[in-house]
Amino acid sequence: MQQKQPKHIIDILFVIALFCLFALSAIFLISIGADIYGKTVNNMESNFDARTALAYVTEKIRQSDQKDQITIGKLDDCQALIITSQSADSVYYTYLYEYDGQLKELMVREDVILGPEAGQNILEISDFQVQLINQQLISCIIETDNRQSYDLLISLHSGGATVEY
Repeated sequence: MQQKQPKHIIDILFVIALFCLFALSAIFLISIGADIYGKTVNNMESNFDARTALAYVTEKIRQSDQKDQITIGKLDDCQALIITSQSADSVYYTYLYEYDGQLKELMVREDVILGPEAGQNILEISDFQVQLINQQLISCIIETDNRQSYDLLISLHSGGATVEY
């Protein structure tokens, strides 16, 4: 005959405590993993925005790298990269600038006057600066929303750029 051993309350409490410890550890690890994942996604988005904005500006400059077509100036109070292009009968200006937290592009005919709010939104940024280092080198600085700054030097292969303020 088998004898039944008495069950102690301590055996049940030990199993419950062990289960609770396992559950708390799992929740803690999931919380840490979610926090790391969130920070990684934010950093990747920030890098993507900055690199996309820099690549966009670089491509615009490369497309227009001809003598007297690239100018650093202003659109109202916004510092802008101004690209001049000509069609059969008109001269057009393309402005790249930061306005209201956005990298914007505005293309207008020479005789049309528009404000910076009329530009097309490209990407969210907090600052955009363009400087002419010398006739063959442009510095472009873009600051993202989380205050990370990215600097790019763009070499011109044509007659160079000018500055007008």
